[in-house]
Parts: sequence; structure tokens; C-alpha cells
Amino acid sequence: MMSAAALLSTALVFKYIIQSCSFICVSFTSPSSPIPIMQHRNSHTMYTQARVDYSAANEYIQAHYNISQYFQHNDCIETIHDGRRLQESYHNEREMLKENGLAIVASPMPKTQIIWSERDSVQQCYLPELERIVNKLFTEKIIHLSFWNPMMRGESLEISRQRDQLLHTPTANIASLVHIDTDVGAYDSIEEILTIIDNNRVQNDSLASSSSVIEDVTVDIVSGRKRFAILNFWRNIGETPVNRAPLSIYSSRYDGDVAFPDAAPNVEDSKWYMFPNATRDEVIVFYQYDRERDQPSDLWHCAIEVEDKESDSLHRRKSFDIRALIVFDDEVSDNNDRFSPDRENSTSVIV
Repeated sequence: MMSAAALLSTALVFKYIIQSCSFICVSFTSPSSPIPIMQHRNSHTMYTQARVDYSAANEYIQAHYNISQYFQHNDCIETIHDGRRLQESYHNEREMLKENGLAIVASPMPKTQIIWSERDSVQQCYLPELERIVNKLFTEKIIHLSFWNPMMRGESLEISRQRDQLLHTPTANIASLVHIDTDVGAYDSIEEILTIIDNNRVQNDSLASSSSVIEDVTVDIVSGRKRFAILNFWRNIGETPVNRAPLSIYSSRYDGDVAFPDAAPNVEDSKWYMFPNATRDEVIVFYQYDRERDQPSDLWHCAIEVEDKESDSLHRRKSFDIRALIVFDDEVSDNNDRFSPDRENSTSVIV
């Protein structure tokens, strides 16, 4: 375990990254003729190349897991692939999410106007749509669903003051540093992360009770070995499609039966994706954690500069994002379980 000073320093750095991050939404086009699964990983279309800054990610992993140079470079030019074209090769969004850890879902704006800056409006007008998307993406029985940490992000926005966040949606600027938002392995206990979810929760009325998240799911996760996952939902709330500082997401692949942080990604099989020209009627969903080791998750991401593509200098990026904790009524098998409730005895070594 790290010293208290080291943990505090790292937490402050990563808190800034998380609060400053910025993302966009994407679209889904159904294929006219489905393509077999075996061809999916060959369905990569290069969209552009962009500078990717891994420095904060490497510092974070060094501080939390004592692993040096997790990513090979601190700063380099990466090939960014077209996520829209990849999704076209799948039968539906569910297959895309299962295979790559991210998916694009059509999501027309509700008829009732959503005031994104007001938490009550988000709760009443937007969460029902997100519940619809969750039910569309998962056929498994869900026993708990909580939405938490709503955030408005944009190039013209600043980090909001804490006292303004009880009634109003927090705000933050964009971030160009590679990061993940929710690293379950960095917490000392499941109760610690569930407390954070409780404190930042936006109440939904169907699959979450009025009691605390800790009371609802701790026994299911620890004793019942139930599968749980954390996903992010991102939407463009600007008036025009996003083409400034778009989100790029790293779909990580690992050699063997391992997952983050016990191994570095296989750089040949892992791919960066972006989704050009996201509209207000699209949502991107991607994994930040899944208890099942074989599910691609812990997806690193960042906003990138796309210098060689058309950029709209008059319409700055503006988006809304929120996270979800999902607990499934499925017990995870021993050989596919990456979660350990005893955090102090868990170790992470690059293999």
C-alpha cells in the first residue's frame, strides 16, 4: 500500500484529470448485410492520426500500482480508427459493446426539454431514456442500477464550485490527457467506492431503492459474487454535430487471461477509436469496469486535436455525461473473476 502522502498527491492529480475530461457522443448505422464475428477485428478504418498524451496515465499507474511506464510512451502520434465503420460490421449495439467495450446507441432527444444544468430535470427527463438504453444493451437480469456523477463539459466551461452541485449539475472543461474515470482496483474496499457512488447519486425510480447503494449491493457483490459493472454514458448537447476536440477511446486487448492493471495492453491488438460528427440524438456507452475478466473494460480515453479535418470554430464542444453502476443477477466463476474484496492483499504485476 502507498503512503498517505503519496495517495493524497495522486488523488489530487487524478481528480483534476477526471473533472477536466471531455467527451462526445456518436451514431449507429445498421448494416444491410451482417458480417460474421470473425471479421470484426479486421473492420478497422483509419480516420486520422493524432497526438496522444499518456504522461498522466503513466504517473497515475506508477503511484497506485508501482508499475513504471505502463504505456510505452508518454507522448506519441497514434492512428485513430473510425468507430462508426467498426459498428457497421455488427448485428447490433449489444454485440459491439460485448466485443469492444463500447457501443453507439441511437437516442432521440426527449420531447420534454431537458435542462442539463438542473439535476431534477436530468432525473425526471433523461434517466428514463438511459434506463431504456441499459435494457436494450443487456439481456441479463439486472438487480440494481444507479446513475451517478452527472457532469456538463465543454471548451468554455470551468470546474464548478462544490456548493453549487447539490441542485445544479457540476461543470468542467475538456481534458486532452489519457485517463480512466473509475478505477475500481485503486480503492481499498468495495464500501469505499459505493460510498462515492452514494454521495454523487441521481435517484432513478425503477432498479434502485431509496436506501443507500451500500445497503443494496454489498452483500450481493462480496458474498453472492454477483457480476457488477460501471459504464459511462455521453451525449452531445450542443446545437451542431461535434467536430472540435472529439473523444477518442482506447479499446484495450491483453495477452492471456489477464486484465488491467495486471498487464499492459497488447499494442498490436488494441485500437484507438473516434466517432466523427456526433449529434444530439446519439449516446456513446463504454465500460470503465466489469467484474468479468474477459469483458473489455477499463477503457482509457481523452479528447484529441484533429488538425487535418474540418473544424467548426464557431461551435465549441459541449456535452453531458453520467456513470452507471449495474449489478447483475449472475454469479461470476472463479476463473473469470477479477474482483477481490480484500484490497490490501491484492497485487498487480506486469506480465
